[in-house]
Amino acid sequence: MAQAKNQALLEILNPIIEKQGLLLWDLNIKKVGGQKTVEVLVDLPDHQNISMAQITEFTQLVNEALDDAAVDPVPGEYMLDIASPGMDRSLAEPWHFAWAKEDDLAVTVALFAAKDGQKQWTGQITDLNENGLSLQSDQEKLDVTFDEIAKAIVAVQF
Repeated sequence: MAQAKNQALLEILNPIIEKQGLLLWDLNIKKVGGQKTVEVLVDLPDHQNISMAQITEFTQLVNEALDDAAVDPVPGEYMLDIASPGMDRSLAEPWHFAWAKEDDLAVTVALFAAKDGQKQWTGQITDLNENGLSLQSDQEKLDVTFDEIAKAIVAVQF
């Protein structure tokens, strides 16, 4: 969950997110090839798509706020990467799945262990609760807990 990852960084980001009317989809701090990267994924609420102009404005405001911060919320050197979660966005939090269900989006889930001989399923979320979800594929219905899901994304369909 983004809240638990870096509270000091969230204290800087949240007022900007609120003022800009954005939705924080995810926040990750990771190290790739020796480079620390702070990845902030933002979008608009209510299934609207964020524009590049809105991302640019948000990035400028975040850069200014980080430069003005009395204490650096991410110690050491890092690269700031602010983007949209994209059409094939990752679904990691229970509210992400609720968001996909609201818009009746197809999702693909990869499981840690196969169910009915399959580790990957694509379908519509038909039921959702605090423990997991039901996914209706073309062939059958899959009931799965969140703990069984290794990865989930919105399935882009053309």
